[in-house]
Amino acid sequence: MKMSVSPENIDYNNKKQGEFNTENNYLYPDLRVGIVMPAYNEQMNIGRTLSLIPNNISNKLDVIVVDDGSTDKTVKIAGKYETIIIRHQINKGNGAAIQTGLEYCREKNYDIVIIIDADGQHEPKYINDFIKPIIEEDYDYVIGNRFHYYYNMSTTKKVCSRVMSFILSFILGQKISDPTMGYRALSSRIVKYLDFESRYSITLEMLFKIIPFFKSCEIPIKINQREYGESFIKLKKYFYKSLFSFTKFYLFPILHRYSYKYIKRDIRRKVFKMFKT
Repeated sequence: MKMSVSPENIDYNNKKQGEFNTENNYLYPDLRVGIVMPAYNEQMNIGRTLSLIPNNISNKLDVIVVDDGSTDKTVKIAGKYETIIIRHQINKGNGAAIQTGLEYCREKNYDIVIIIDADGQHEPKYINDFIKPIIEEDYDYVIGNRFHYYYNMSTTKKVCSRVMSFILSFILGQKISDPTMGYRALSSRIVKYLDFESRYSITLEMLFKIIPFFKSCEIPIKINQREYGESFIKLKKYFYKSLFSFTKFYLFPILHRYSYKYIKRDIRRKVFKMFKT
């Protein structure tokens, strides 16, 4: 086990995830793959998720569990597997946990980073499907699409997701079938050059910051219904967060670029002072 008590203090030992593959028949030998798994009070789910991660991907695959201030046995259970554990002392939110995982991956120069939930909904068997487009077709961003197959979701959530999909596809100029899907893969180019700040709606922030500038695609996946615990997504709250993300990470950058292109500096300064006062 690789374990830490905080992002600033990480303690290592010599075991790696890939050492369980004694035949060395890896699909991607020496490819540095980081599996970022944010977790908050997932003691009933995280063990199964970790146990299903394939051991034939790479001899340099690491599973980074970011515990977001759990008060149950999440860390203890994760510690039974070959993992790197990074702990938040308090609950900061799913987005903050993902940011911590991405910062660690940036420091360690992983070639590919895959984000997967600890709640058992995301099947680890698709990890190779996420890696393949990045390796073979030079994609930078791969998003899972649960709606390619039948998925049991409440009518209200399904309608909201379809409306959001339509709006985002129109705005970004690319089909976005499942905008709230957290199961995704990022190339080292994205991890190195982009920073994220959302604590709640980081999936949308990624869409706005990545889709217009990097090559991306979707892959069909099936996901499981959550068996234990409760989803952190609340529809009304997510709607307002989505509107905020659109304004901050898409609309404002466009206005900023156009203002510098078409508006004189003295006018920009006057406008800035007006809003400042």
